[in-house]
Amino acid sequence: MKRAATTLALSLIVSMIVVACASMSGGGRDLVARGVQAQGGPEALAAVRTISQKATVRYWEPEQSAVAGGEMPFANESALEMVTDVSARSSRLDWVRKLEYPAPRTFTFSEIVTAEAGYVAGIDSAGRNKQSQESNPPAHSMSGLRLAASQRELLRTSPLLLLEMSKNPDRVTGAPDITVGGVRHPTVAYQASEQQLLLVAFDPATGLPARVRTLDYDNIWGDVNYDVVYADWKDIAGIKVPTLFVTGEFDEATPSSTERFSRLVAGAEFKVIPGAAHATESDNPDALMRTVRDFIRRVEGRN
Repeated sequence: MKRAATTLALSLIVSMIVVACASMSGGGRDLVARGVQAQGGPEALAAVRTISQKATVRYWEPEQSAVAGGEMPFANESALEMVTDVSARSSRLDWVRKLEYPAPRTFTFSEIVTAEAGYVAGIDSAGRNKQSQESNPPAHSMSGLRLAASQRELLRTSPLLLLEMSKNPDRVTGAPDITVGGVRHPTVAYQASEQQLLLVAFDPATGLPARVRTLDYDNIWGDVNYDVVYADWKDIAGIKVPTLFVTGEFDEATPSSTERFSRLVAGAEFKVIPGAAHATESDNPDALMRTVRDFIRRVEGRN
């Protein structure tokens, strides 16, 4: 009887494992299919030929505060314009990067990223390599590490990520749910390449992607999770993409013009930083950080 009970228990455990694996695998593809439909459907996504983006990017140095637990210093603000040719799988990113920390300086350059190679036109760093110094005008090839990182970030922030996943079902597998703020997000793993694994977590209510996670190495903390968080999806030509608008009270571009742009995207948030001009991060950094943190809390609460 004891042997029979042991055999039965082992059989139940094996059955549970098989069922769980089958459920995760099938559920993974189902989650991707639902997400594609939530974004507008495969036909609408497949019709996209060009993606144009403009952004203001701000960076802080979380490990560089003057005192333990102090505010992280603002590092730089970048203006970015990017165009992606979907069929050619190539992107051009035009950067104007204004650094404030550790010393003020500006770099203006372009990155060209394809499936096979990456190239930088212009001066993108004070530590120029030999190729950059000898080229006229300055330019250099990307390192393999920079190319891989650029390709990964372009993929995980692309509105066409789920469409690619749906076309490669053999690379999609189930994964443990990701829980954030007490909310469990159904999650799938996508082997984008031999070296790149993405964990895509979905909003359980809408089926849209909520975040894309990778395991990255940090020189202080070691292995850490790195998430790109999606929120406030809006319809643009029948396809959903996330949007946010922030401006300074005395911005030279004027808050009214920024607000007009925000009204073009239904439901977008529009925030004005008081007492700040265009450089909100230096004019009123505390108010900007409160605004950003409040927004992130609301986003993670919904997701």
